[in-house]
Amino acid sequence: MSQRRVVCEQLPNGLTVLLHETDTAPVAEFQLWARAGSADERDDERGLAHFHEHMLFKGTERRGLGEIAGEVEGAGGRINAYTSHDVTVYHATTPADAFATGIDVLCDAVLHSIFDPDEIAREIDVVLEEIRRSDDSPGSVLSNAVFDAAYSEHPYRHPILGTRESVAAFDRARVRGFYER
Repeated sequence: MSQRRVVCEQLPNGLTVLLHETDTAPVAEFQLWARAGSADERDDERGLAHFHEHMLFKGTERRGLGEIAGEVEGAGGRINAYTSHDVTVYHATTPADAFATGIDVLCDAVLHSIFDPDEIAREIDVVLEEIRRSDDSPGSVLSNAVFDAAYSEHPYRHPILGTRESVAAFDRARVRGFYER
């Protein structure tokens, strides 16, 4: 197995790029880490970092609904995201020969999402169902209770998914405002 070093470069726009090349498999993994997680949300924004995780795959100026995942999957890859208290991470894995497609699609999704109001309304229902499932999971209920007690004065006390009330109140202006901030 290769023991190549990690190359770190700061681009003029402030983006930090880390590159680690290995020769273990003919695949490429791309990750975009947004320094915005649930701890960065204001009271009227609870759940928006996680909501963006959903919305950034819902269409861009260049790609319509379903085309973001479809293009990566059509190239033999996978695309997904996750949200924590501190970051939201968007990632794609593609065959090595489709790395340009993976980078283009992922960057387009993160930089040019259109936040269609109809898709926002549909995704609110999806996230509300996710919250309901979380409320039915003993592990999730316990985790949320522990964080609420342990971080009584810190933003980590708030559920990453948000609350039913906060998510139900999302609209395009609020979603777009958090994204721009």
